[in-house]
Amino acid sequence: MMTKLYIIGKILTFPGAYIKGFWEQLTCRILGLPVEVPGYLRIDEACGHVEHAFAKKGFASYLMATGPGFMNFITGVPLFIAGFLNLRYMGITPYDSVPLFILYVLMLYVGVSLLCNVFPLTEDILNFWYIAYEEKNMNIVGRIIFAIPAIITRAGAFLEKYLSLIHISEPTRLRCI
Repeated sequence: MMTKLYIIGKILTFPGAYIKGFWEQLTCRILGLPVEVPGYLRIDEACGHVEHAFAKKGFASYLMATGPGFMNFITGVPLFIAGFLNLRYMGITPYDSVPLFILYVLMLYVGVSLLCNVFPLTEDILNFWYIAYEEKNMNIVGRIIFAIPAIITRAGAFLEKYLSLIHISEPTRLRCI
């Protein structure tokens, strides 16, 4: 069951979701994985992602789980920092320069949207986790090197999935006896 909060979040951060889908499709093309359903911004649980076949090898599954998010991260951080520093610390306002102000607001928005879309679908990270740590289809050096990024990615993917399932309800009133 998908909540509206997740879909609204993906639509509000559509530049980051769309670019993340592009990175996933590019990674699938590099790895030779068939893409099942094209389209990056669908209104379902795969919004901002590309549905694809699972990778069978250890490094390929690691790259599929972490590569697109890493690309979003390394492109989002400079945009966010440039927009934030120019608006906050340099104090650029519309009174200084309207085009620069608009540029820095857009840089800040796109940077934030890229940083909000760094985690993969839970199935991608679980596929890597199964290949590397349960099947042990990867050498010990690779499992050690990829452990910390895999743990962070797994935690982020589960938080993104399950925090969006929390329903916000009305506050309940306490009854006095």
